[in-house]
Amino acid sequence: HNRHGSSLGSSSLLYSSNESLYNESNFEENDAGLSKLPFVLNFNVNITCKEVRGLKSIPTNRIVYCTMEVEGGEKYRTEHAEAGKPVWESLAEFSTNQILPIINVKDFMENPGLLSLHDNKLGKLSLQIDPIFNKTNWWIDMIKCKYTSNEQFKFKLDVRMEKPQNLKMCGYGY
Repeated sequence: HNRHGSSLGSSSLLYSSNESLYNESNFEENDAGLSKLPFVLNFNVNITCKEVRGLKSIPTNRIVYCTMEVEGGEKYRTEHAEAGKPVWESLAEFSTNQILPIINVKDFMENPGLLSLHDNKLGKLSLQIDPIFNKTNWWIDMIKCKYTSNEQFKFKLDVRMEKPQNLKMCGYGY
């Protein structure tokens, strides 16, 4: 009999403490001073497109350029270069709140026709990076598009992602 009474008492105590927690959480959500917004992390991604190799089938006087973007964000375009010497030093700086952003880099050849609306895409690549990613003078293979021959295209890139100061540790757990 005593055991029955104590369990009933503790369950009512548990119920009242849960109700108290529920009411406090409602109060916190309605409080204008508390918000989840200060906890958003902003990462800086820097991409430098330096050079493209393997454009042998394209006439050397044709104009080529690259575009760089962090998926879901803005695009950056390099200056023009001749296909005979496709070299740039174009730094693109992006800010994102994605912790594992996907970077898209594409190489284009300007279409010389007067009525052409789109330039010809020569190659592309997509990378998923993390906050400790840092590569310089990195040669990476492109996926070729329909306007190219059997040559192997490569980008020379610098890619760096800076973690924010309020992020103390990051990486993969094994």
